[in-house]
Amino acid sequence: MEMENKTDRLIVALDIPTTEQAIHVVDSLGELVQYYKVGMEAFYGMGHAVLAQIAGRGKKTFLDLKLHDIPTTVARTVTTLCQFSPAFLTLHAAGGSKMLKAAIGAADEWAGKTNQPRPKLLAITVLTSIGERDWVEIGYQSPIRESVLRMSVMCKEEGVDGVVASPREAAAIRALCGPDFLIVTPGIRLLPEEHGDQMRTATPAQALKVGANYLVVGRPIVEADNPRKVAANIIADMKYL
Repeated sequence: MEMENKTDRLIVALDIPTTEQAIHVVDSLGELVQYYKVGMEAFYGMGHAVLAQIAGRGKKTFLDLKLHDIPTTVARTVTTLCQFSPAFLTLHAAGGSKMLKAAIGAADEWAGKTNQPRPKLLAITVLTSIGERDWVEIGYQSPIRESVLRMSVMCKEEGVDGVVASPREAAAIRALCGPDFLIVTPGIRLLPEEHGDQMRTATPAQALKVGANYLVVGRPIVEADNPRKVAANIIADMKYL
């Protein structure tokens, strides 16, 4: 699969409470960053106005709302969200094959009616904040890695564009799902010991080396005294490959 430059593969998570703060980060990072993640905190707090502000600056949006509901509800929600023209839109793989098919069908139908490209649909596998003990407590019997791989293969078979998964599973997903399947990895840290509430992490270079297409980084950048410097350091680490 033809990929963008490594410098275009960093997605900065705008987990920030106000539009003013979010756009300040976007403006501070300038030409360094092309993609921004708007998750539940930002979208529910700021609404679609923040998406318009990001688009108005020529940037692309990773709309991370992790849709998970009955197929009809998810399909209708996908149709509604497509009007904001996100580059990526997330939903939970745990919603199952019927929900995934409904989401893809809704996105394709919207694209056909509007003659616009639909967002890439990415399925959440297992959140990077979850460790093996947490996974067992939830009630799953198989290890996280096995569950992530099973979900990824299902998503590939149903036509989902890619998955969101930790760097620790990226290489195996790439081997199973091929070169055209997108892998987006959160849990990126410049120093391996900087976990925060992420349990399954990697440095930028490590994540790209094992097969990730895009890296999501939030607090290490947006909470830094100098966000631009941190973003530049992450991009520099990506270039080591």
